[in-house]
Amino acid sequence: MLELLIFLGSLLGIAAMVLVNRQLGLFEAATISSLDDATRRLDTDQIGFVAGPGILADDNRTALVEEKGSGRIGLLVAAGSDVVIRYLDPGSVRAAKMGEGRDIHLELNDFTFAPVELAISDTSTARHWADRLNSMQG
Repeated sequence: MLELLIFLGSLLGIAAMVLVNRQLGLFEAATISSLDDATRRLDTDQIGFVAGPGILADDNRTALVEEKGSGRIGLLVAAGSDVVIRYLDPGSVRAAKMGEGRDIHLELNDFTFAPVELAISDTSTARHWADRLNSMQG
């Protein structure tokens, strides 16, 4: 009987934590609302990041922004409830392959970063960014 009460108490406690997280909005998946949002996030992450041309994926979950002057690319990926940022320098890209349609399959030489799919509606824009990323292979 005591085990049953402990089990039910634990179940109620977990349910209460789930409800509190839901009320706080912690279950909402992160998105990148615009290129301005991506630029702001990059500047917050690394003070002084001066944004150049960029692209926001169609699903608002991935963005690429080139840094003026350095040629480095800021990669933003919405993962869970936050946005993960990587700065791509020459040698940091393993492959950027055009997939079916206009998607770019991006793999980094960073084993801690899973491959990313960028869905871009314009084929020529997708090809430009795939070529730009492939120029950073190492």
